[in-house]
Amino acid sequence: MILHLVHDEKIINRTIDVFETVFPKENLFVVFTRKKFKFVREGKNIFAYQDFEKNKEDFKVTAIIIHYMNSRKMDFVNKLYPPRIPVYWIIWGADLYNKLLEPKGFEMIDKKSAYQSRNLTKILSLPYNKIREKVRTKKNIKFINERVNYIVTDTTENDYDMLIQYYPQLRHIPWKDFFYYPIDVVLGEELIEKYIDGDNIQIGNSASLTNNHEYAINILSKLNIKNRKVIIPLSYSGSESYKKYVINCGNKLIGNNFTPLTDFIPLQEYNKLLTSINVAIYGNWRQEAIGNIIISLYLGAKVFLSYRTPVLQWAQNHNLIVFELEKITQNDIDTPLSREDKEHNRQILLKLYNKERLYKLIKDGFKEKKHEKINNLAIPIRNAKYARSNYRKK
Repeated sequence: MILHLVHDEKIINRTIDVFETVFPKENLFVVFTRKKFKFVREGKNIFAYQDFEKNKEDFKVTAIIIHYMNSRKMDFVNKLYPPRIPVYWIIWGADLYNKLLEPKGFEMIDKKSAYQSRNLTKILSLPYNKIREKVRTKKNIKFINERVNYIVTDTTENDYDMLIQYYPQLRHIPWKDFFYYPIDVVLGEELIEKYIDGDNIQIGNSASLTNNHEYAINILSKLNIKNRKVIIPLSYSGSESYKKYVINCGNKLIGNNFTPLTDFIPLQEYNKLLTSINVAIYGNWRQEAIGNIIISLYLGAKVFLSYRTPVLQWAQNHNLIVFELEKITQNDIDTPLSREDKEHNRQILLKLYNKERLYKLIKDGFKEKKHEKINNLAIPIRNAKYARSNYRKK
């Protein structure tokens, strides 16, 4: 059985379906939450992690997949399973950037944000946080080095390069490819043939601090958006104080055009909303919102990414037509992508992120005939050198 260690997140039901399609009745899903499941559905092969511990002897586990790595999952693996069982770590974003790269100097949040500067509690606890970060990072790296057999990236394969750039001692651990967002599944038959049919503007995808909302809003506010709506999704993640801050910031700098999305809506309804957006702005400096970015590009939106994010280079590497946020102009937001450019992006993404390719990646990547810890194997870094501000295609 393949043991999946997951969070109670929206994409997990789709993940259950695809793994069960490839390996029927060979998967167990352990959900790491102390509360009643909010997103993950109930099922015979789905357990709360505390319940699973009591019944673990009923199942023969042959591989472990960690979907987002944290302390509880690492402790769970170390406590219950011996090193001979192979472990796959699928990077989600925060488990790499927040927990491993930021402590080594990778910047994720705009320090000029007024929200950051007024956060007195964080400032006062800074020395303690740095000590805690150092201890946590050391624990994570030790676990990866000793227990992880494969490092798996979700969509943006250059996340592996980022990890090795900051932690070259982990380069002996091989890389595997994966993605959570098959476009034909996410959009469904109703929207798969659709293109953008509106002129709204979107900023970010959630209420997390790393969306850098104020940073993006400040850039956009210098342009004339006329009567276009500026939609900012705030229904997912983030603290209530930060949501209120973003709403105040949007009202102040954008005015009546500002439309915060504060209530959670189903995926299909959200995707329909995306068909009304022809300019999608992401102020993230780390890998984040990749599902939103893919769908926005596929539907034909003009997507603007910060020069600071490795997602920009991921897009460059795949020859996708994207734009640099810090160089945005009035003409950029007033001129939609041409039909040819929309089709160009669509064909690239549909070839890369379809369910058949995902099934093949799962079949080839997570069902090895022989699992061994690979030591002293030099894995070449594909591209650890990140271009920054010189990309812009029109």
